[in-house]
Amino acid sequence: MALASTLLAGCFGGGDDSSDEKTASSQSPKTSADTSLPLADVHPADDADVREGGTLRMGVASFPATFNPVHTDGVASTAPQILAPTLGSAIRVKDDGSWAVDPDYATDVDIVDRSPLTVRVELNRKAVWQGGTPITAADMVSFVDAMQDDDYAAARVPAIDAIDTVRADGDFAYEVVFDEPTADWPAAVYPTLPKAYTKSVKTFNRGLTAKAPSANGPFIVSGIERKTGTITLERNPRWWGAPPKLDSIVWRIGADDVLAAAHVAGELEAAPVTPANRKALADTDLRASLGSEWSQLTLNGGNGPLADADVRRAVMLAVDSAAVVKDTSNRYGVTTVPMSSVVLLPGQVGDPRTKPLARNVDRATALLARAGWKREGGKGLVRRKGRPLTLTLPVPKTRSGAVERAEAIAKDLAEVGVQVKVKQVPGATFFEKVVIPLDFDLTTFTWSVEPFGLGEVKRLFTPIDSPLNFTGKSSKATAKAFDAAIEQLDQKKRAAAIAKVDKVTRAQASIMPLAVVPEVLAVDPEVRNFGPAALADLDWTRVGFAQERD
Repeated sequence: MALASTLLAGCFGGGDDSSDEKTASSQSPKTSADTSLPLADVHPADDADVREGGTLRMGVASFPATFNPVHTDGVASTAPQILAPTLGSAIRVKDDGSWAVDPDYATDVDIVDRSPLTVRVELNRKAVWQGGTPITAADMVSFVDAMQDDDYAAARVPAIDAIDTVRADGDFAYEVVFDEPTADWPAAVYPTLPKAYTKSVKTFNRGLTAKAPSANGPFIVSGIERKTGTITLERNPRWWGAPPKLDSIVWRIGADDVLAAAHVAGELEAAPVTPANRKALADTDLRASLGSEWSQLTLNGGNGPLADADVRRAVMLAVDSAAVVKDTSNRYGVTTVPMSSVVLLPGQVGDPRTKPLARNVDRATALLARAGWKREGGKGLVRRKGRPLTLTLPVPKTRSGAVERAEAIAKDLAEVGVQVKVKQVPGATFFEKVVIPLDFDLTTFTWSVEPFGLGEVKRLFTPIDSPLNFTGKSSKATAKAFDAAIEQLDQKKRAAAIAKVDKVTRAQASIMPLAVVPEVLAVDPEVRNFGPAALADLDWTRVGFAQERD
């Protein structure tokens, strides 16, 4: 359950977003006439156009439960977001989810053998942890051992479980050997933490509840003040790369409305925009991109009427996903797009361009009839053996938009004679008491997309006992399709395999993608190289304020 709750972080989102396939690095800032959303919106600028110095003040929703970014409690909190300017990796993810070697951390990352899959990493010898200790192969060996040890409360890192061994080649090179081929391997070839934090269970699990881990990025955490809700980051004095433009970064913790008011008052340069505070920030400068979350409808086919695949397919055809996209657009104030693939965002590298499932009431009615559910006289509820088709749809009682989405879905299904009972339940216990025990027929929340997430998406569908499979179903065809995509290391062939995944999962009719949730930030117009990004790693050395002109 701890594992499942960790990976469900962010599942109470609810919205959408619209994209085009260009990346922010190749775009000029959006004009008022541009209604599309890119994969990143950072107001890019050349280094010469960004001045030296200054403090960037940003708002965030809550304090991290722990500052360990790969702990089950840490990854489910704001820790990764807050610590991003302090941590780096051998792999830097680009706007579209593709990647390149980050020379600040590694001089080379290459596949040197495909049977078994073996990746050689040559470290940058200048790279050090915050205290001055070099980043070495020993850190990677210890990190993988910890992440694979059940005694450590470690969050799942994509592909980490597929590692068979890490072979050190001196201090500054190592080979990561996987026991099976996996396209997600770039996520598992560099240590997030130094050996000092992974060599013991106690240090890993409880050593970072009140302090930040040792940094290896351009900034370090210099202050944590819970009373004032402030976390301060300053330049890393041992940073070996290009010097950062900013002097410091300050995170202020507060509720959405408080952060919005602080931004309007000029006390924050950046604040998150949500449906709850959007009106308060309507007159500010907004930056919007595709987000990494997508809303969906989960159908429990483990028992009851939805055990019949025709009934599940009828439900999906009856739902007006385009209306969900439109509703999310209205709530976020930006034009959104459908989430048509269960694996990749629109425009993400390898996007199979799966078409959204179009609503088809006539086809839905025909499928219900084939399954024995018919309307008497073409009116009222569909019945089989005199019994009406009634489904339960519990949703978390939060401000995420899930309740409104559920009510719209219920209305859609009523048009084909299916009665849906929407029940609001406390958000704090929604997964524990409803989703995990499969105490529902239908439910709706959000899932997340990662740059290297094929293996994790598979767990939404198979095996039947996966802690993230809430569909009550699994099939050999689904497992086979995912395995073919995961094992494919060639990008073009993997895109074709992902298209097959979408085809097979749509036929299984267990999870219906609805809409991409946008990420929207209110940002001071003078801030450069910063903004929302669905997948990309920001280069925090380049974030700063516009150069003052004479």
